[in-house]
Formats: sequence, C-alpha cells, structure tokens
Amino acid sequence: MSYKHDYWYVKNYYTSKERKLITNFIEKNHTEIEKKDTTALDKNKVSKKNTKTLIIEWRKIKNIVGNLMSSIQHLNEQNFGYELYPFNDLENCMLNIYDSKRKGSYDWHFDSSHSDMYDVKLTVLVNLSEKYTGGKFHIFHGDEYVVEEFEPGTLLLFKSNLNHKVSPVLTGVRKTLTLLINGREIKKPIYNY
Repeated sequence: MSYKHDYWYVKNYYTSKERKLITNFIEKNHTEIEKKDTTALDKNKVSKKNTKTLIIEWRKIKNIVGNLMSSIQHLNEQNFGYELYPFNDLENCMLNIYDSKRKGSYDWHFDSSHSDMYDVKLTVLVNLSEKYTGGKFHIFHGDEYVVEEFEPGTLLLFKSNLNHKVSPVLTGVRKTLTLLINGREIKKPIYNY
C-alpha cells in the first residue's frame, strides 16, 4: 500500500446538471433515512452528525452516476493501492444534506466497520451541492488541515481511518454523496513461542 497521499480529488467531476439529476433521483428514490444512533457518537452517546442522511442502494443509482466506480478503482490503483472488494449492488450509499438552517455539521470521526472480514479502506465523497458557505472538510493527520479543493462537482477519495469532520454550514445547503469502500482486513500474525 502506498502512503503517498491522504486524499485525492478530481475537480468538476460532475456538472451542475448532473449533480441536480443525481440529487433529485436520490431524494425521490431513497430507501430510508439514517437513524442518529447508527452514526458516530460522542462520549455521551449523542450523534456527532447534524445532517439529514438519505440512504439508497448502489443498484438504484449506479446507472445515473456514470463511471464513478471505475474512477474510484482507477484512482485507488494509482494513488492508494488498497485491495478493495467489488462494490456490490446491495451496498448502501448516503446523501448527506447539511442545511444551514440547522447549522449542519459532522464532528471529528473516522469511518470503520465492525467486521472481522473487512474494513472500510476508502471514503468517497462527491460534492453534489450548488451553492453554500461554511461546511469545510477537515482532515487530521498529525496536523489539522482543510481540503480547500472540495467544492461543488468535486470527487474526493481519502483514507477512511483518518480523523475528519465537516464544519457547520453557514448559508445554503451542502449535499454530498458518500460511499464507503471496503477491502480485506489484514490479519496480524499470532506468534506462539
């Protein structure tokens, strides 16, 4: 695995028209709304996530997102080198809606699984928004920094085990499509002496 990059992005991955098409489709065809107790929780068991999150299966949106999965696989091979599992039709995707009226945000967390068979290797965000202020995407890896390139239309991939957050949205609505890409859990050898 290469430790060359914490994140990789492609600006203008989707046009405004494509973003609206994807967003409208998910808003009309989602299967559920995420429950707060399934998100990252603070020490008081309160959700760190202040969003409305629509969940939809990959099979429902794969034909309207174009070559997204091929792009993810290619960018992983070129920049991260993870052994990823194929994204199957029943995987859930999330449309996170950060509304400025609610000061939408997501405090520090990292993405992981509770499986002994796999772990989340890459988090993929697609900024489907039109216009908003605030809602900056932060990563902490030794130091905290803002991913300034994450603007409407941008495709962003980053290592899921990195602490990250979204600061409060101040005006407008920030909408991001999120995919959690799993890969093989690497088992550490057990030595018996």
